[in-house]
Parts: sequence; structure tokens; C-alpha cells
Amino acid sequence: MQIVFDYLMYKSITKKISGNFIIENLLQFFFDVVLKLIRFLSKLFSKKGGSVCIISIHKLGDSIFTFDTINSIKTYYKNRDVFIICNYNSKDIYNLIHPKEFVLNLPKSCFHFNDRYLDSKARKILRSLNPEIIIDITGVMTSASLIFNSTAKEIFGINRKLFRSIYDKFIETNTNLVSKQIYLNAIKEIIPINPIITNKVRNNNSNSIKTILIAPFAGWKSREWGLGKYITLSERLSNDYEVELLFDQTFITREIIDYLSINGIKYYISKSVNELINKIKEYDLVIGNDSGPIHIAEFLGKYTFTIYGPTNPYYHKEEGENHEFIQKVLPCSPTSSERLCFTDGGKDGCPSFECMSLLSVDEVYEKLLKSISKWNSD
Repeated sequence: MQIVFDYLMYKSITKKISGNFIIENLLQFFFDVVLKLIRFLSKLFSKKGGSVCIISIHKLGDSIFTFDTINSIKTYYKNRDVFIICNYNSKDIYNLIHPKEFVLNLPKSCFHFNDRYLDSKARKILRSLNPEIIIDITGVMTSASLIFNSTAKEIFGINRKLFRSIYDKFIETNTNLVSKQIYLNAIKEIIPINPIITNKVRNNNSNSIKTILIAPFAGWKSREWGLGKYITLSERLSNDYEVELLFDQTFITREIIDYLSINGIKYYISKSVNELINKIKEYDLVIGNDSGPIHIAEFLGKYTFTIYGPTNPYYHKEEGENHEFIQKVLPCSPTSSERLCFTDGGKDGCPSFECMSLLSVDEVYEKLLKSISKWNSD
């Protein structure tokens, strides 16, 4: 059965079926039959382990958005061991809210087909926990490939309709919701929602913004304003503030390092998510794209200023007066009811990225100064 499922998962990656009603329905029927059979046979070997396992395989920014959901699950199952299985680089994120001995990150070698599929080594890690209950708050094929043959007594959560027969209680993933609500949707009919209370106050003793950290990169190229513009912005800000550029080691080249060093521009290269978190803690204000560092800063109670392009700020930004943003609104920008622009946030091949390229340093600098002035006067 596992071989059959692996093959089906592979075919669903390599062959486009969307838009063909007949093929979609045939594939749905076939998946329902196969997955129901696998689930039935797997449950014959289920044991009462007592633990709860949350499947939360997300990148950094989305990991932050799951905190309210995870907090609610932990509160509801407070008398049980609750484990979190996460992405290969997200363990330090979840350690902000959960004991590290109960967080397991899957090795990168377990991920295949552009991180869409998890292999038997990952499933072995899940089996080692012997969970009685699995709660999937990931909602994509990656998590389906992890849990489809689990012997857990009960599996519930969100995913695409194609994988509904894996779950004892299923909710179809709805991405047309505010980011946090996507994951709360996975548990809303089963567990009382108990949102985590995050720190909304600056974690320093300063009465005004004096230090600024700039994170110029993002997970998607279409979300990036541009390194050259960020460098220019940092040079202007450094006349009045202590400014540092933050780089992940995978996003910086020798040429960039040489340029920054020659021009005396302060920078830091983080080699791990833990280093990234600790660096953010040192600063009053974090500036960046719609990306992981911004959302970490929001959780840590820092002031944030975000540059948005093909994504809708109101679906992603943290609420509160400490978080400002700027966006060049164009006819192709996402409307108030859209999460992303018509090119799926640039992932489907935007021809020009004008929402980012047309946003000038002057525009960002002027709005940023107004925001800082407002914050310092509070």
C-alpha cells in the first residue's frame, strides 16, 4: 500500500490535473478508496499511546502564525505530552513557546520534490512517538505523505480535498483567510480557541527607537524590495540611528560582503534560526519584507516596518500600533478580498515586479521617519 501511495503522490506532483473535471473526480475517487483502505488497516495496529502530535511543517513566517493554534491545543491537552513535528529549520521558532524536548524537526534529507514529499525516514520519526492523536495544521501534500499510514487512533486537521480520507475529522484548507486563522480553522470545531498572549511591549529599556535592524531578503524573490535599495536606506538612517543589515548565510555572497566592508556598512550573518532570533532581540525596530524575520520581530514585541508588494498586508501583518507598512498599490495588486496578486504572489511568473521596483527609497524613508516619530512620541 505504501508503494501505491508513494506513486500516487509522485504523479500528483509531476502531472497537472487542475481544471479537468473528469480527471479530478476520478483521481479523487481513487485516492478516497486507497487512503480509506490504508487508514483502516493502519488503525488495526493502533495502540493507546496517550500523546498528541502536532504536524506543523512550515517556513519561519508561517510557523509564527501557528502559535495561537498550538497554544490552544496545549491548553486543551494539558494533561498529555504534546509533541510538535516541524520543518528542518523551524525547531528554534517553536522553542519560543514549547519545551525543546517535545519539538522534533525533520532532517532536510527527508524532503523530496521541492519539499512536497516526505519519505519513510520521516514516517519512522513519527512512529517513534506512538501518538494517539495527530493534529495536522500544515494542510499540504507534505504532511499528508507523513501521516497517511500512521497507526494513531485519531487524525484530524486541514488539508487539500484530495487527501481527506486520511483524516477522521477533516477540514479543507482555506487560504483565503488571515494567516493565523488558516491554522485556527484546523481545530475550531474540536478544540476551544485560546490565543497566546504575546509581548506587545519593546524588550528593552529605551524610551525611544535608537537601534534598527534591516532584513533585506525573503523566501520569495517577488517579495524582495531589493538589496541595493536597502543598503541606500541603511546609509540614510545611519546618520541618526545605529543600523545593521541582517543576512542569512545562504543569501549573501563574497561580493556583497566586500562591498559592505569597503563602505563601512555594519552587517551580521546569522548561521542559524537561533542566532537570527537573538539578533532581533537586540534591536528596537526591524525593517524588512513580508518574511520570517519580520514576523519573529512582531512576536517578540519589536517595532516593525514592512515593505509589501504582491501580498496583501491585512492578511499577514500583526495587529497593533507598533507595526507599520508601505505598499505601492497598482491595478494588479491584491484586492481587499485577495491574499495574493493574480500571479500567486509572483510565484507564477510576474513579468515585471513593478509593485517593488517602482517603490522608491525616498517614499520608504519618508513614511518610515513618520512612523518612528509617532512611536517615539507615544
